[in-house]
Order: sequence, then structure tokens, then C-alpha cells
Amino acid sequence: MLVAGVVTLRVARNVGRFPVPFVAKNTRPGRISMRLAGTGWTAARTLQRLGTQVTFATYVGADQIGQFTAQSLLRHGLYGPATLVCEEHPRAMVLYDADGRRSGASDLRSTPFLKYPPALGRSIMDKYCTAAILTNIGFTRSLIPIAIELGIPFATDLHTVDSASPPRYRDWMAAAHILACSHEELPEGPEQWIRSVWRNFGTEIVLVGCGPDGVVLGVRAGKAIWHVRSHAPRGVRFVAGAGDLALATFVHHYFADGDPLTSARMAMLAAGWKVGGEPDEEPGVGADHLAELRLRHGLPSATRWQGVRHRVVRPTTRTNWAGPAVFWRDHCAAVTAPRRRFARPVGQELGE
Repeated sequence: MLVAGVVTLRVARNVGRFPVPFVAKNTRPGRISMRLAGTGWTAARTLQRLGTQVTFATYVGADQIGQFTAQSLLRHGLYGPATLVCEEHPRAMVLYDADGRRSGASDLRSTPFLKYPPALGRSIMDKYCTAAILTNIGFTRSLIPIAIELGIPFATDLHTVDSASPPRYRDWMAAAHILACSHEELPEGPEQWIRSVWRNFGTEIVLVGCGPDGVVLGVRAGKAIWHVRSHAPRGVRFVAGAGDLALATFVHHYFADGDPLTSARMAMLAAGWKVGGEPDEEPGVGADHLAELRLRHGLPSATRWQGVRHRVVRPTTRTNWAGPAVFWRDHCAAVTAPRRRFARPVGQELGE
């Protein structure tokens, strides 16, 4: 799988509480973290830890931060022909409190304005890629028409978005097979926004992250909308990157098994575990650990929405699913596993 996105050097500091009182100087033993982060990095490492082979298309700086980053990418098998060099490396910082609230800032330097070389992108996608995560940073825009031409379904995360058809992200929204975003700035509720995206773009899978309320999943086949609850068995400690981790976990399971609902529940299980950790923890949850968490805690419960009402349901029988519809129907047949989905009557809760 191809992941195209940014890798940053992130500094995270525990501030105890917000607002942060002014102190001219202090020491914080064990409360300042420095490590690689960023949407692309988190997605790539999450997929790797779940067992997906990853090609990482990204930029590293020609400065000292970039050298450190390149060494880390090499150590994890993510530095290769798809890695390019920019002048200065992206960086970010996060302040977080004892309740898990965070305030972040990023400085991506030139990367939003770069254009990933189409010829290189085509070569890599044709050789290594059957699916992709194209994050919404500017340099991945040039890869979108290549994915369409080669019939490679891709996922993207818009993060915060305030319209069902924003010009800034329209290229990604018009072509993505899986589209994710946060609920925070939506102009309408998650269910209404999903239906707007279906109406505007025919997107097969839509995910709306709702923070502590879990995720709302829209599956265009059958017009099914589900609310998957969150579950954080370790409590909430550090939430930065949880959405990127959730999307990558969803993508791994979706393209492996073809069941969007179970994939969303696995994503919530992984993200719920991860938010209870510290910022120095490695992104993602390994496949064995995730299987153990499923045995110990079960999958988060899910509710199917019916119009303005929603009802809880339980899976019963399985039926064949022919595969993604609309413009991906012909393209995906050769590159994705046969899909299966639940046929679910309304009326009971969906548990493990």
C-alpha cells in the first residue's frame, strides 16, 4: 500500500492544565517528548504494525531535522525511492493537559506547496500499490489523477472541513473511495454531512470522527449509516494522532476483509487504546496486540441510524457483496479482495 503524506518532528509537553500560567523558566523532567509524528508517518507505521507492506511517499528536509528523520525512516524500512528531499523539514508542537485536552501547532515549511513528481508517482503506484492513503497535504494532489487512471482506490482524511464541497479539498473528495473528517467544524450533523457527500461525490465510504463519541460510518451501498462508540480502557491521556491511527487501522482491515463496519469497530478499539498512552509511544497498535485487546474488551458497540432516529442492531447472516460501486466498480475488481457484508435486520444491539 502507498502512503503519501508528511512526517514531522513533534515536540509534546504536558502542561498540567489549561490555561497555561506564565512562568519565565521551569524544568519538566519526563514531561517533554520529542519524536516523529505527522499524518503520513502515523498512517505508515500503523499499517506496518498491522502487517501491511508500505511504500511511503514523503519529503525529508536537507537540514539536521531532516537527517534525523531520514535515519528513522531507514530504521523502519520506510526510506526508499519514494522519499524526496525538501529544503527544511516540517515540525510541530503539542501542549496537552492531564485530561487529554490538547493545543497543537504545525509548521510544515514548504511541503504544502510542493508537487510530487507525477512520473515518479506513476512508477511507484504502478509497481507497488493496490490501494493508497493520500493525505490532504498539497504535494499529494498530483497523485490523484494517477490513482484514478490506474484504478487504485484511496483513502484521505480532510481533518476539519466546513463544507460538503470545499474548493480546497475538492480534488480529494471527488476521487476518494474512503473519505474521513472530524465533526468539529461541519456545517451540519454527521449523518446529514455523509448524505451530502454521497449526493455530491458518490463516495463509497465516509467516516466522521466524533472524538469521545466515537465515529459515524456511512456505507453508500445500501445507504447504511452507523454510529460506532468509542472505548478507552486506559482512560484518556494523549489524543494527538488518534484520528490518523484510526483511519489507517480502518483501511488495513477494510482492504483485507471488505467489511466496513467491523473495520470501523477495529479502528475504534485501536484508537481507544492508544489515547490512554504517552506521546513517546510508537504509532499504531500491532496486529497481535489488537487481537488480544479484542479478546479482552470486545469490539465497541455499533448502532444503525434510521432517518433522524437510530436503532441498535445485531449481525445475523452474511451475503455476498459484489464490491464498490460508482466509478470504482470496474477499477477495484482486480486490486481488492472479494467483499462481504452483513445483512442486518433492525431491532437489536450489535455486540461482539
